[in-house]
Amino acid sequence: MSEEGTTTTTTTEGSDSGAAARIRQLVARVKELEGRVGELTPLAESAEKYRAQVDEVKAASKAEREALRIEREISAAGITDAEGMEYVQHAYSRLPAEGRPPLAEWLGNKEALPKAVRAYLAEAPAAAPAPTMGAPLPKSNAGTVTQTPPATTTWTSESIMRLTPAEFKANAAAINAALRTP
Repeated sequence: MSEEGTTTTTTTEGSDSGAAARIRQLVARVKELEGRVGELTPLAESAEKYRAQVDEVKAASKAEREALRIEREISAAGITDAEGMEYVQHAYSRLPAEGRPPLAEWLGNKEALPKAVRAYLAEAPAAAPAPTMGAPLPKSNAGTVTQTPPATTTWTSESIMRLTPAEFKANAAAINAALRTP
């Protein structure tokens, strides 16, 4: 019986020492993991800080792209003056958000625009007055030479057709006189 008791006691002590070893092993692993968490916590905090910065940059970029899109739409409507662009944005923002048409569509309906917005719209090319003789040229034509009407007393239908309205007006008396004489 003494052998059995010794064996049982040894087995129980062996089990206790195996469990104790496993507990010591687990405690060491927990301490190792706690140390690793301590190392990674500052990294996680800085990653969160960088994530917030990235989100801010994304939001700013989106806002800048939207502002550029609005500016392009206003410019496409013919408003290139900085003050005009600012006023168009102001006038457009005052429209009720519900039912507000897209900006380009709103600018396209010229009759419905406020007078102050219409004041900034470029005139249609056909409505622009033709330069008169001796008048300064627009900057877009700087350096070009205007053709003077032929210095002739005989006016043909072809030479009259080549005249600009301003040139015709300036030479109307001479043309009428030339056409009346046989």
